[in-house]
Amino acid sequence: MSLHRVDPRFVLPHPVKRAVVLGGLEEWRSGLRLAGVEVREGLDDDGPLDLVVSTGRHAATAGRTNTRSVIVEASREGPLRRRDFRTRRLLLRPTRGRPTLALPLDRPQPVLYAVERWSVVDRRWKSARMRGARMLVSRGMFPSWASPVVTVATRAEGPPTLVAAARELGVPRDVNWFLTFGQGDALSRNAFQLFRADSSRPDWILKFARIAGYRERFDDDERGLRLAHAAGDIIAGHVPRLVGRFDVDGLYASLETAASGRKLRDALRAPGDRAGKLRLVERLADWIVSLGSLTAVSPEAIAAERDRLRRHVVPRWRELGVDASLVENLPPLTGVTQHNDLGTWNVVADAHDFTVVDWENARAAGFPLWDLVYFLTDALVLLDGSDTAEHLPARMARLFAGEAPSSTLLFAWVRRAVEAAAAPADSVGAIVTLCWLSHSHALDAHKADLAARIPHDPARLHGLEGMARTWMEHPALGPTWSVWRA
Repeated sequence: MSLHRVDPRFVLPHPVKRAVVLGGLEEWRSGLRLAGVEVREGLDDDGPLDLVVSTGRHAATAGRTNTRSVIVEASREGPLRRRDFRTRRLLLRPTRGRPTLALPLDRPQPVLYAVERWSVVDRRWKSARMRGARMLVSRGMFPSWASPVVTVATRAEGPPTLVAAARELGVPRDVNWFLTFGQGDALSRNAFQLFRADSSRPDWILKFARIAGYRERFDDDERGLRLAHAAGDIIAGHVPRLVGRFDVDGLYASLETAASGRKLRDALRAPGDRAGKLRLVERLADWIVSLGSLTAVSPEAIAAERDRLRRHVVPRWRELGVDASLVENLPPLTGVTQHNDLGTWNVVADAHDFTVVDWENARAAGFPLWDLVYFLTDALVLLDGSDTAEHLPARMARLFAGEAPSSTLLFAWVRRAVEAAAAPADSVGAIVTLCWLSHSHALDAHKADLAARIPHDPARLHGLEGMARTWMEHPALGPTWSVWRA
């Protein structure tokens, strides 16, 4: 059971509280119920409906119902145009079951941007396909055979409900948009990329929760953005600005200034130009070191973080031979502001700039080095040739053991960060060990949160789950890791 299949409902100009599903679309039935929607069993029930979902075969039947809107999992505008519906086709990429994007085909400028910046081009033949798609979009067409199409028909006027609500924060009535879907579990957030009518790049990002009542991540994101902007212009110049927050029927949302470009993860997976990619990775590494230097606080400020690690993280890993002495034997360390989830998926970049997004896990006073090794692990493993979660722990071990093509670069940046943080060299192995133990533990806590809120939605494999065990079991790694000094 998953919410991903039913995410296209968010393009409707009204909330969905009552629905009927035609044609055996069981994932829609279960997903809508999971989202808190009353799903009726048939069309004979009394009372109006907010939504009817159907296959292409049942489009005409759906169009004859007393409903505000219809979603058809096919390109079937004809049966609906003959009634009093306004229709729109959405291209879902790459699949209906787990889409990454919903592209409104009547909005060529946002679609063109999405094709250029949000397509995963990790093979040369995909580059050629993207160029062809870009040409078709510029002519008002799209190769809909390449991705599934959903037809949305509604009797109501206006933009998507959440986009309309953002007008109070300065979003104009004639804003253009496309929709991006969070690729984690049901607690990951979706986002509308919003464009002024005359803009070729997004001006705002409208994040929103998939389920009602989930506001914690928005509170944490606001706090994290405040921390980042307090660090000064060098840091804030690469961080979104929060415009405001609101909710619609318990669905929480926030509006931020847009981060323009491609996800760094996708840029690093594209073929060719390793030297250019390395330059971009090193710019980010330099920025991370600056974040630590500009937010440094006294060792006393991280007493709470030491206590968290000793009480909640270390006991989770006793089976790996870890005990409280790993924390207690550390010397005094300068605390720093941490993003605390600084993977390439949380960086948006183009040829000239980058933006670090999603600050909900930030800490005001955390350990030095964590953000740097976390980021470089993800970025350099990608550059050295792997993008699968299953391979991440083993690839990380090779990288830190000095056996990967990018190991030398990693070690150079670790030495630079150690010097900037004035961290004793003998403590580096323990600091990095605690980094992996903490991140692996955090995923366990997130899974528990997910299970409590949405018991039937499976957690997604990130790869970080196996980092703690791999790090502790490798003979060259663990708390005594020292090969970085070479």
